[in-house]
Amino acid sequence: MAASPQEEYHEVTRSTRPDRRGVSRRSVIEAAKTKVRTIDLADLLCGSGKLRKVGERWVSRCPLPNHEDRTPSFTVYLETNSWFCFGACLKGGDVVDLAAAAWGYGRGEMAMAAADLLHKFGHELPQRPEAWYRNQKRQKPVRNAIEEAKVRHTQRRVFRTFTPLIQAVGDEDEKRTEIEYLWDAAGEIAVLIVAGSSG
Repeated sequence: MAASPQEEYHEVTRSTRPDRRGVSRRSVIEAAKTKVRTIDLADLLCGSGKLRKVGERWVSRCPLPNHEDRTPSFTVYLETNSWFCFGACLKGGDVVDLAAAAWGYGRGEMAMAAADLLHKFGHELPQRPEAWYRNQKRQKPVRNAIEEAKVRHTQRRVFRTFTPLIQAVGDEDEKRTEIEYLWDAAGEIAVLIVAGSSG
């Protein structure tokens, strides 16, 4: 059975979201608000032909997740390029707010919602200004040093968990070999742990 338009667009996950590095948070939100109309996203989410005109507004059943409408409560206002759900949701806003609500983005992820919105409607993402790239380049050595310190700290902590294994080895030459091996292994594990906590 084919997924409905609602189900298809509610299934956006982080693994399918395009990379957003190098994109200005503010400009991507403003670009999405400028380039994508609320009515167009609403039509996509509700399903083609499901919105109907009532006076100056368009209404449909709410396309947001976890809201099963029996009567149309979702309203789009063309003149303000906004929407509101008068049903169980009792929320509204602009096109970026609608994308965030429909695709499961939190308040702190509005730029990602805006970027997905631009991507979905075939628009280019605005790039960060050159000053941002210069700042990143200048700060890179500091970020690298911090990352290295985290890895070394984690390596020492992981290595301590091997202490009982090392102490169980009686032969001193074999013990030195095991210490070197486990120190290197702890370093590899530390890199994975730090990378996982940063991602």
